[in-house]
Amino acid sequence: MDSLRAKLDRKKKPEQGIELQPVSPSAQVKPLLTPSGSAAPMVVIKPQRGPPVTPKLLAAAIIVFLSTLCSLIAFASPYWTKSFDATRNEFLNAGLWESCYYKYRHPRDYYAKEYIGCYWIFSWTMYRLDDWLRPPWFQAVQAFATLSFIAIMVSCILMIAYYLCLKVRSAYQTLMSTAIVTLVSAVFMGIAVIIFGVRGDDRDWMPRPEFNYFSWSFGLAVVASIFAFVSGFILLFEALALRRNTDEEKTNFPKAPRPN
Repeated sequence: MDSLRAKLDRKKKPEQGIELQPVSPSAQVKPLLTPSGSAAPMVVIKPQRGPPVTPKLLAAAIIVFLSTLCSLIAFASPYWTKSFDATRNEFLNAGLWESCYYKYRHPRDYYAKEYIGCYWIFSWTMYRLDDWLRPPWFQAVQAFATLSFIAIMVSCILMIAYYLCLKVRSAYQTLMSTAIVTLVSAVFMGIAVIIFGVRGDDRDWMPRPEFNYFSWSFGLAVVASIFAFVSGFILLFEALALRRNTDEEKTNFPKAPRPN
């Protein structure tokens, strides 16, 4: 009788050292059993929140998308350099992948072909002028601009993944990766615009460079590089702040008491 009464008393009294918490409708509740086999008080497991979104992160995301848009337009448009309209130059404009002419004959073209209109740089029409049209420094500009464009696109994908698809435990890694990729894109585009700015008016390249100027596509490339630098540093600082806050939460998180 005494052992039966003791078992009934244990069922009526909750285990010592376990604190009861109110159960919210959105919480997930899991039943636990004590070593003796009796039901323990309900333990509340709070639902995990998504990654934090601060005003700085929102501003960085907007700047990243603006940088991507500027980089895309600069990458595809043929207006990195252009001749003044009043000069009636045979050369009209050129970009990374296309150049335009009006009744232009190149002295190294033994066929004396007259170029009228816009031509893709890698077309069969322009292959005889490839050494003149794509000197080593221009190939470097194309390479760095391409790498920058790929990096900023990856940065956009990572930003979308951060806001829509990720959990808190992977937020820091994604945010830090986004910051690094964005800064890499900024560096590559910065190198591209510096090289083009130094060599774009070379007399061995486009004809009559004194009548040419850097046009709006080149300006968009400069803006894309600046935007990528700004957003990259914002993301870097926010990632470090997120890491610091996460470490503080782990340090201050109360440990569950051991049952007697």
